[in-house]
Amino acid sequence: MFQSTSGFSFVLVAFWGLLLPGCGYSLGYRAPSSVKTIAVPMFNNYTFPMRREIEYDLTSAVRKEIQTRTPLALIDSEESDMTLYGSVRAFRQRLLAEGRVLNQPIEQTIIISVDIRVEDYVNQRVWKERVTVQEPVSLQVGETIVDGRERAVENLSEKIVELLGTWEAGA
Repeated sequence: MFQSTSGFSFVLVAFWGLLLPGCGYSLGYRAPSSVKTIAVPMFNNYTFPMRREIEYDLTSAVRKEIQTRTPLALIDSEESDMTLYGSVRAFRQRLLAEGRVLNQPIEQTIIISVDIRVEDYVNQRVWKERVTVQEPVSLQVGETIVDGRERAVENLSEKIVELLGTWEAGA
């Protein structure tokens, strides 16, 4: 009886494995088939008050994410099939909890918002999106604002590349 249940499960999993690709679902990144190269110029920084070097960190993280998770060739040229432009619009730290000593933060959150614009030159389309992440930081357990910032930048770059993967579906 146990074997027949696991056999049924195998058939069910195999059925869904065949059905899902036909519904437009797939694993991993999918770019339009005509797009082979991408350029990612330095992001703009419009934060106020100015958060220095966030644009460098985010541009670097997005480029790294594209190189590791997509089949696209990253080039620094006007010859690219697609260009991803980014503008950091907000970088905020919010106090969530204070300790017993006045003004002693123990829990904070970092919020970063970025506007992206993707220009697909091959298919002559433009796509705009705002992407925001919120990353908690627990100073009480030894985390620092730098740790939270690094995690927020990493998570934001992952979200941006995931959005690139939906480009073909949104077309």
